[in-house]
Amino acid sequence: MRILLTSAAAGLAAVTLSACHSAPAAPPPPPIPLSDSAIAAIRWVESHAVPFAIADSVASSEERAKVAAIVGDARVVGFSELTEGTAQFTNIIRRTLFGLAASSNVRGLAIQASMAEAMDVDRYVRTGVGDRKRLLHALGDWRWESRGMQSLVAAIRAYDDGKPADQQIGFYGFEIPTAAHAIRFITSLGDSVTGKPLGQWLRTQYNCVAANESAHWGLEGRVADSSYWNGCRPLVGEGLDSIVALRKRLGPTSPSAANLAFAEQLARLVQHHVTVGLERLPRHELNAEHVIYLQNLLGPNAKLMVWGGDIEMGRLTQAPNTIQTAVALGEKLGEKYRAVAFAFGDGAVHVRRPATGRSASNQPSGLTDVTVRLPAHETFEDVFRRVPLDAYWLDMRHLPSDNAGAWLKGPRPVRLISDIYAPELPELFLTPLEFPKFFDAVVFVKHVTPERQ
Repeated sequence: MRILLTSAAAGLAAVTLSACHSAPAAPPPPPIPLSDSAIAAIRWVESHAVPFAIADSVASSEERAKVAAIVGDARVVGFSELTEGTAQFTNIIRRTLFGLAASSNVRGLAIQASMAEAMDVDRYVRTGVGDRKRLLHALGDWRWESRGMQSLVAAIRAYDDGKPADQQIGFYGFEIPTAAHAIRFITSLGDSVTGKPLGQWLRTQYNCVAANESAHWGLEGRVADSSYWNGCRPLVGEGLDSIVALRKRLGPTSPSAANLAFAEQLARLVQHHVTVGLERLPRHELNAEHVIYLQNLLGPNAKLMVWGGDIEMGRLTQAPNTIQTAVALGEKLGEKYRAVAFAFGDGAVHVRRPATGRSASNQPSGLTDVTVRLPAHETFEDVFRRVPLDAYWLDMRHLPSDNAGAWLKGPRPVRLISDIYAPELPELFLTPLEFPKFFDAVVFVKHVTPERQ
């Protein structure tokens, strides 16, 4: 979900104009007392929360045990970064990933980025091939080249170094806007590797996808759309078979063995892309298919962590037709899927502020550090921040049947901040959540600081 910049900019301009003609602000009113149910909720949270030290890069044994219990036998665990642009969330992903790798056989991390380009990062963490900064830059979002992400990927590379493939941690994306990057690698292996006839044949086979995948569904009608995908499916299958055969023929000691192994991985991804394309799925179901493909790629006993922006990994639908990826994951995996929400109390984030005044346009201003407004009265974050812990995990699957449980069940609003934020208009950045309907657990940090580029 992305908040419309034009709405935020227009509202911010109105607030600014009003402030210029108003009287000096009155003293702030005294704090509004909490309801008895909210007080009971605080007590329940305090008695069930598992604290952790956010500054540490390694989880304690108590924290690892709690997170492992939340994950249980789930195949996929999704994290929703309700507010983006904090330095703390990347650290939470890092400590959780390595803790679950040791305790729960988590063998991969998937972020909300292109699958083909992210495969280059997976190759890097497993083998050291490539330049980390350049590969993360190619993912196309500043968050993926931030200091925290650079450190995380370097840590995964250090963890994987010297381990067999089934004990390594992989790095993936779970969206496929295009397979062009994968096709470029496959078709640029070079005639010295494939031989001229096979190289030309591969370029012809994969041109079906490269030349036509940008066509919009419905542009030529349903029959023409399906004809395209049906026409490409046998071609990419034959291309994959030929790459597999070439690998076997040249053998593992060939100078081209590593490149051919990677080409085979990308060829399988292209085949998946075309096969799923035939199903004409909406975005949330398509992303779910990609996530399941990655989990299967890791093996039947391995688990996958998924990092989604805002509420992507929560099982909820927003009016009128915005359905999150986790809705489809929950339908397909049931209890084999776990959803975790990240929230915080106060601090600053690295975001874009809407431009105001006569120079305002429909484009966001540059990234900057912005202090976030304190949570509104008796919202989830308001209650969570009153617990005397700096950071903690909270399992929300088994809420009590008393007033505390009814309060925590919701629905109640939380702040939802993606890459744009205007603190003058806090009401634009709220969305109602329910527990455990939408999320199984919460990881909460009382104070956050901005992520760094």
